[in-house]
Amino acid sequence: MKRIVVHIDMDAFFASVEQLDNPELRGKPVVVGGNPFVSRTVVSSASYEAREYGIHSAMPMRRAFKLCPSAIFVRPRFRRYEQIAQQIFSILTNYSPLVELASIDEAYIDLTGTEKLFGEPTKTAMEIKLRIRDEIGLTASVGVAPNKFLAKMASEVGKPDGFIVITPDKVREFLDPMPIEALWGIGPKSAEHIRKLGVHKVADLLPFDSETLKSMFGKAGQILYNLVRGIDEMPVEPYSPRKSISIERTFSQDLSRWETIRKALLALADKLAERMMHEKIVGRTITVRIRYHDFSTITRSKTSETPTCSPRKIYSEATKLVHPEVKGRKIRLLGIGMSNLSKASHKILSLFDSEYERDEKLLQAILKIKDKFGSDKIFRASYKEKPSRKFHKK
Repeated sequence: MKRIVVHIDMDAFFASVEQLDNPELRGKPVVVGGNPFVSRTVVSSASYEAREYGIHSAMPMRRAFKLCPSAIFVRPRFRRYEQIAQQIFSILTNYSPLVELASIDEAYIDLTGTEKLFGEPTKTAMEIKLRIRDEIGLTASVGVAPNKFLAKMASEVGKPDGFIVITPDKVREFLDPMPIEALWGIGPKSAEHIRKLGVHKVADLLPFDSETLKSMFGKAGQILYNLVRGIDEMPVEPYSPRKSISIERTFSQDLSRWETIRKALLALADKLAERMMHEKIVGRTITVRIRYHDFSTITRSKTSETPTCSPRKIYSEATKLVHPEVKGRKIRLLGIGMSNLSKASHKILSLFDSEYERDEKLLQAILKIKDKFGSDKIFRASYKEKPSRKFHKK
């Protein structure tokens, strides 16, 4: 049976959601990220109007502001983005049980064998695209191909709002003129190395046999050999519960005082607990990540018998793990993660961890307030920081 895989990639997802929710932002350069006047914050998403100025994801916010001072800078609303992503996921699961979420804004769906239910798969893919537009109000770029690799390449070529189909007999026509950077695993350094061999396009790699490529790239050489020929046997993995959840922050100035570090851990613990409560999950293993001013990074973990999503307990365990590692060193980044996750039963915390039952109820109340009035309407006074300068916000 001929395999048919579809890649759905939402266009400028975070920025598009902001424009969807606020019509005044439509047609304007919108940049989703942190305060552009604080160093080390980066762009999470940029509308296509902002991209015309050269702004792109992962760019420092200060650089984005210099490129387009008139852009509208919006703080990210990750809970809202997750809500929209869930709506998109619900649409996809109507057509196949084989849906793989590659990230919050992209997914694969295997339509192999669905012809008798929904008709020709290419038409089904277009139907999915139109449903996302009509029911949610956002545009998606869609790639249809014999495998995941080609489907993703097709959706990228079609951006924004594209619909590209690669049939088996058109694989070479599609791949050959592509730059070598389009292949999975070819980064800037690898591309520079390959170009020295006179290779610039995918077609230029066809004469290289697998042994030659393995001698150049190790085990990845065999994968590269297959991709050049449009071969990708990776299955579409159905959605499965996450194995871990984490949050981290890079600071505008390195932290050295324990009181400042403690407040940063408290804020991270609160945000992580909110996400876990929202997803109705608890965890037993807490992991902290510390990056020092010299970019050296360490992680420390502890596993408890009792699962939790209590911000107080997360914070308590995180401070115990971080405090011995400070040793007067300046800290550039802090992160907290939870693993050994499970679904939270209706009384899991109060049954095994009664000390934190009130904490759980308080967090539930806080989440209701934030959902109704906005995430900036309630916060701990202990970690309230004054912004360095005002900036445009939604």
